[in-house]
Amino acid sequence: MNTFDISEYFSDQIKDDKSPAIAAMMALMESMRQDKSTTLQEFIEKMNLEREKLSKVDVSIVSVSSGSELFMRFITLAHRELEQAADFSSCREILLRRGEKFVKNMQESRKKILRSSTNLIKDGMIILTHSHSRNVLAVMTEAVKQGRQFSVFVTESQPDNSGRCMAKALEAVGIPCTVILDAAVGYIMERVNAVMLGAEGVCENGGIINKIGSCNVATLAHMKNKPVYVLVESYKFIRRIPLDNSSLPKSYLHKASVLNYGSNLELEHPQVDYTHPDNLTLLYTDLGVLPTSAVTEHLIKLYT
Repeated sequence: MNTFDISEYFSDQIKDDKSPAIAAMMALMESMRQDKSTTLQEFIEKMNLEREKLSKVDVSIVSVSSGSELFMRFITLAHRELEQAADFSSCREILLRRGEKFVKNMQESRKKILRSSTNLIKDGMIILTHSHSRNVLAVMTEAVKQGRQFSVFVTESQPDNSGRCMAKALEAVGIPCTVILDAAVGYIMERVNAVMLGAEGVCENGGIINKIGSCNVATLAHMKNKPVYVLVESYKFIRRIPLDNSSLPKSYLHKASVLNYGSNLELEHPQVDYTHPDNLTLLYTDLGVLPTSAVTEHLIKLYT
């Protein structure tokens, strides 16, 4: 009897500070290894059920949803090798091989982002960032290693104070930083040279879904003619174009614990917000430096 619990496996993976999207892919890979399906259709149905289970784990679901969807799309793409498999056993080996390749490539995403952003931070820059982003931290850390001297303002990022965690991480690698109130963004914006953000997801039109308050930061930066750079992996690209913040799915706005226990969502603080692409300058990704308009083209190629 298969006793594999994908939710438990996923939760163990993110304890190691992995990206939730990467953890979701690794959990799906392990589920594939233990799966006993006898046909491709049965396999796909079971994997979709596993993806649904992941959506009920108490984390921000945006990147988990995008990562697992892209993973399944990649491994099941029509391909001569898959179509010519003699039986499902052979097909399974191909699927596993593709899955391992995809996860390995995606685990290299941050290194590729570092390469694409080599000249992003220059000596003397004053940068504003919001919340805690692994990619922003990695790029800033690399810039310090290269001898760049710069300083950072970090919003405290309520309600969880994740900006204070970011500040501690920056100080640990020798980067001068100052934590500011979320309400002080407009005041401090005049002093900064650029804004650097991470993202939970990148929408098809190039807008981003990220920690609540990102929309405020990017909108104010745009008004002050300050560039807003987003450092994000391509596995966070999602096939969705929100009209505005009110059209974001409830599953994006709140954790599973809030959604599943009868909470009054009108009284709950949303986790994320949506920033329109007009307020963003460039995306620094594992695919290179992209204008926001390039996301549509990438997703069209992947899904057609």
